[in-house]
Amino acid sequence: MKLKNKVEAVIKAAQDAKSGEGEHTAYRIVKECDGFVQGTIQRYVNGSSDIGRMGLDVAEKLGEYYDKYF
Repeated sequence: MKLKNKVEAVIKAAQDAKSGEGEHTAYRIVKECDGFVQGTIQRYVNGSSDIGRMGLDVAEKLGEYYDKYF
């Protein structure tokens, strides 16, 4: 699976958790992925930042999160 698809799946899971469906909250994702703050992922969950413009470091960490929990 491509990294972009993994990142999209993690962000979608965080969006679902925000609306009460699922366990992959932005807070949990940040705690599991060292190196960035909750505001970083929250921008993608809220849709105020485009996933396509995400930094490679953040994308790789979200890809690792995907590999571990999905």
